[in-house]
Amino acid sequence: MRSTRSAQPTQPTQPAQPTGGAARHAGAGRWRRWRRALLGTLALGAIAAPAISAGCVAGFDPPSLVDGLRVFAVVADKPYADPGEEVTFRIHYQDGLGGPEDGSRPVTVYWFGGCENPIGDDYYGCYPQFAELAEKFDAWQRAGDPTAPLPDLNGVRPGIGDTYTIKIGEGILDGRVPPVSGPAYGSAYVFFVACTGTLGPVEDQGTGRAGTFPVACFDSEGRRLGPDSFVPGYTQVYVFEAEAAAEGGPDVGPRGGRRNANPALNGLELDGAEMSEDISSLAEATPCPIDAEERREVGCNAKDPLDACRTYTIEAMIPEDVAEPDPDAKLEPLKEIVWVNYFADMGDIDGGIKLVSDASRGYLGGHAVTWIPPAEPGIATITAVVRDARGGASVIQRLVRVE
Repeated sequence: MRSTRSAQPTQPTQPAQPTGGAARHAGAGRWRRWRRALLGTLALGAIAAPAISAGCVAGFDPPSLVDGLRVFAVVADKPYADPGEEVTFRIHYQDGLGGPEDGSRPVTVYWFGGCENPIGDDYYGCYPQFAELAEKFDAWQRAGDPTAPLPDLNGVRPGIGDTYTIKIGEGILDGRVPPVSGPAYGSAYVFFVACTGTLGPVEDQGTGRAGTFPVACFDSEGRRLGPDSFVPGYTQVYVFEAEAAAEGGPDVGPRGGRRNANPALNGLELDGAEMSEDISSLAEATPCPIDAEERREVGCNAKDPLDACRTYTIEAMIPEDVAEPDPDAKLEPLKEIVWVNYFADMGDIDGGIKLVSDASRGYLGGHAVTWIPPAEPGIATITAVVRDARGGASVIQRLVRVE
């Protein structure tokens, strides 16, 4: 997931493809304009689509419900970097089926870096190298000697944990040809796997262009785990050739390459009041008398929780200047597109995605969503992920006491 630029996808039973990865950074201005329009259309379409069904339409769990292992985003401290710079990634996830608090299954995150400028600039161009590294990593795990050196890919070793750091290759821009518009660029790919079991390599069984993701997650008896327990993905860092910075334009790195800041996210509000991080002073909500099964009932007589329950507004605290200038906009000043996704592990969110800033109109405001608490009491986790169209992301989580 380009994170993570993305949230958890629907994954097939067959070997899952990684999530995320924004579309290839375009060379021509035509592609950039098309991409900008497409992102806006997709965001608006998602906003218009109802998350909660009622009345005569069959109900389904909304995509905002965290009911399994969910990766919200992988946030890079430098979404755009310069050659030779270090980039640190932090993964944000939640296991909706359990966690350390109740003594249930642990989640391990594995990282694999070292692939730069693959053939076609596609993530799956890294698969052959990734598969070879995964085989070596599996042998390292089976050896059971933590003092043995980890295998590496082009000098970059795998990692385990919630954070991972790589160093961008000094020669990542060597031989890169500038596109029709804009500077030459390269890209570094990092793959991640969140797994509730043991990681292991798999053979390529894919028939599509991308092929099979080279690793999977297995339980203690060797059975392959599904998407509730295994989330693979990738994230991508762009590196741009130095160019003259326009007055009032985006920031540049030490070597003159483009920068992209992660969008600002200052907090979460519940019904207009900022939600506290302090566990002793959590926001509170009243349970909804309609349980989860009733909310998914089919038929014209199904109860509508939006009418029958006490609902709450949830809004991410996002400043008006969140969007940076779009460096590819030449004919008119445009801003990068920014949107926010909301998630909850209890209750339902009506309309889980909101457009925050439009390319031409700028900051839109009004990006609150409606949250319907669950029927049962407990502690609900609310997550907001703010993203921009250039790979930036920020994540925040707050708790609500339902009683």
